[in-house]
Amino acid sequence: MSNSIAEAFKKLNVSANSDTSDYEHIFSVSYEYLSKVKNFHDLKAFKNCLVSLINLDKYYRAYEIIQKIPTGEFFSNSLILEVAYVYYKLGRSEELIDLVNKSQIDNEGINCGLKHITAQTYYKIGEYNKSLELYQDLIQNNKYDSKLDLIINERSIISQLNFNQRKKIESKFNREEYGENYDLFFNEALIELSNNNFQKSLELLERAEQVCLKQNSSFSQDDLLVELLPIKITSAYIYEILGETDKSLDILTDSNVEAINDAMIKLIVRNNFYSLNNEEKDFNLIDRELNYQQNLHKLSQKLTKFQYQVIFKNNVLLRYATGTLSKSQVNDAFITKYLRDFPGDLFPLAFKLLLKLDISFKDLNEESENKTVSRKIYKYIQTNYEEKLSNNLVLAVLLLVFVNEKRDNFDQSLKILEELTEFNLQQETLIPVLVGTLVKVYEHLNLNKKLSEFLSKLVEKLLTTKEKVLQDDVNYYYFTRIIGFKALNQGNEAGAHKIFEFLSKFDEKDTLIISILTDSSTNLLPVEELSSSKPIDVLLETNIDTLIPTKAKPILKAKASANKVTKKKKKAVFSASKVYKPESEITLDEERWLPMKLRSYYKPSKKEKKKVGGGHQGALETTPVPVQPVSATTSGGKNKKKKKGKK
Repeated sequence: MSNSIAEAFKKLNVSANSDTSDYEHIFSVSYEYLSKVKNFHDLKAFKNCLVSLINLDKYYRAYEIIQKIPTGEFFSNSLILEVAYVYYKLGRSEELIDLVNKSQIDNEGINCGLKHITAQTYYKIGEYNKSLELYQDLIQNNKYDSKLDLIINERSIISQLNFNQRKKIESKFNREEYGENYDLFFNEALIELSNNNFQKSLELLERAEQVCLKQNSSFSQDDLLVELLPIKITSAYIYEILGETDKSLDILTDSNVEAINDAMIKLIVRNNFYSLNNEEKDFNLIDRELNYQQNLHKLSQKLTKFQYQVIFKNNVLLRYATGTLSKSQVNDAFITKYLRDFPGDLFPLAFKLLLKLDISFKDLNEESENKTVSRKIYKYIQTNYEEKLSNNLVLAVLLLVFVNEKRDNFDQSLKILEELTEFNLQQETLIPVLVGTLVKVYEHLNLNKKLSEFLSKLVEKLLTTKEKVLQDDVNYYYFTRIIGFKALNQGNEAGAHKIFEFLSKFDEKDTLIISILTDSSTNLLPVEELSSSKPIDVLLETNIDTLIPTKAKPILKAKASANKVTKKKKKAVFSASKVYKPESEITLDEERWLPMKLRSYYKPSKKEKKKVGGGHQGALETTPVPVQPVSATTSGGKNKKKKKGKK
């Protein structure tokens, strides 16, 4: 048998033109030869197996074979590229990076291929700086690949970096040198979007669409739609940011995603459509339509780290709304992994708390259940209050504020929120979500005095923040900047300027801070881009009274009430047939104020007559002898005590 397998293996011819059946045949013969004849020690058979399985998209099977090959067999030859590609397709990022770090390849072509795969891996897991470094090296020192493709990828990485960090990056390479390319225009539009230049981004997207239609005129309608949809989705997103929801919905509605086979684009379009469409409230129908669970499993290797995060959040929220979210989906092991990938994002922990307190989506959103829900959360806070600033307690307090807001009554949550925030001010760093919530509540209730005092404390605290915190955490930088503007709005100009001067050390190009410190608007966007796109007639129809805040609502303190027994007064119950006499027919008794026995019409009973008459017929009424009043003193002037009778 071994000889026949060996002979069959020698006759194999692996080429790029082979079809599916050829690859299946090549794999079956090569694998038998590799496993039964060579005991997984033949590199040519191993290569045939990998190439066949990669072309058949059977990456899990390829990974199983890689695990059987003795370590080190493929580190110094061309097979490292195929192995790295399998790791990349399966999302085994740590194994791929470890493989590349251990490799020592002299072949320049293989090195370029490895850099491509490694850069794409870094991009997928959110390590954008490392990915950008590799692509810039490839652009400058690569004679194998088209520079245009590398520049397009470089622009994509820069846009993601600018979305996720404070300091904005610009490409070192001029776009104009590479002519008109719709992918290049699209990624340039993303960079402008990351810099909040919305109008410029829309212009570039429109140009990308025109070039796409021109260059792909020979494409079928479905293939052309696949190329155009990313451009259209991004345009819809910008219109949503600008407040033009109708225009955004129109683009998504006209996308016709049913005509294409790209599952990722389908998911993104449907996801964005349902996030904007407020008319559809059947969560079970939406859940079936989006099918998040299956799509997340199917597209996990295509979605970037942050795309996956957004889709996952929507999946959890939708399952919670439909009542199908189980505790196993947000267990401790999953939360630990989630917090490792997305530090500071307590999203799954919030839903774990809701399930623990047995609070359903319906309970959370129905006014009739508001008191019951707030009572459950308040009881949990009281039980766990000693664990100050723990994730669970902070989430519970924020959830209580959310529930109280529905009734516009913060009596239950404000005191706890103030106490926790005061305790947080004593720590090294602040919890932005806790501090921001208290500021929002003060603004909502128009407690301006309390707000001013609190902002002054925040300014003093933030000025002592360590440099490393502001350098490493972009969100903490933006949080500090927001507090500076809040202080400025409350009239604390000195404190606000101290904050802005402090922040200018970390980002000298922050246009907002430069504008405040220099009292100039030269670096800001033009008024035309910032002005509303709504017609004047629509703006004039706005009722100005709705924009003016109402008077501060007093916070009522709970009073300790004594337990008094009160008797409820019964209301008089009259039948439906009750008829009242007219006032003229009502006669009142003139002697009604006299005692009954003194009234003229009173008739005594037989018992009373017998007692008065002496007991026999004809007896006369005797006049009682007057009784002489007895004095308490005798003639001797001494007091005499009365003898008490037995009771």
